[in-house]
Amino acid sequence: MPPHVHGPATIMDLLEGQAETPLRAAFRLVAYDRGQLLAGPDDTDCIFIVRTGRLRAFLLAFDRELSLAYLNRGDMFSTHTRLQMEATTFTQLFMARRSAIERIAAAHPALQHALIHGLARVLGQTITLIEDLAFHHARGRIARYILRCAAQGGAGLQRGQVVPLTLGMEEMAALLGTTRQTVSTEFNAMIREGAFSRERRGYLRMGNVALLRNWASGADTGTG
Repeated sequence: MPPHVHGPATIMDLLEGQAETPLRAAFRLVAYDRGQLLAGPDDTDCIFIVRTGRLRAFLLAFDRELSLAYLNRGDMFSTHTRLQMEATTFTQLFMARRSAIERIAAAHPALQHALIHGLARVLGQTITLIEDLAFHHARGRIARYILRCAAQGGAGLQRGQVVPLTLGMEEMAALLGTTRQTVSTEFNAMIREGAFSRERRGYLRMGNVALLRNWASGADTGTG
């Protein structure tokens, strides 16, 4: 058999490896229960990487929340922002003081890549959210979200295709800037109109893809 070819080491490879390195020594493993807010020790600026679970990044102002992104395994971010982070399930993080990471980052390209990727992920989702809120009604936002979920699989969207949804109804509503009731009502209306059907929990089977694309483009927003 040909030897297994390994790609470049990821940040998770470096942190979960057996060898004790200066990089691994800089991080400590911390855990958060569902609903717990993330905070660095003594409000010190920290870098963190999601090992397991999921975090919701959101803004809080005037007792209102605006979800901007969800961070999953391997995603990296910093506490040195205006964003707040909440564990949406039991979550484990690798966490280190930013000052410690800055001293050793130059020797670890994977670490720099992970941080840039994490920042770009949140920025990209924030721009998408702004576009959704500014130019699309609820049904259009939902359609655009479904198309994004389909695109993550890498296949062209077509009738009969099964698409996994990455978020539940409540999380989806928070990310799309609407309510769970609105998402549920629009989902049922979109099903009745033949855009898709429920395959099983967390999955949709595509129907009239052209109709879904029309809603996503804003050409026909229906009652949403």
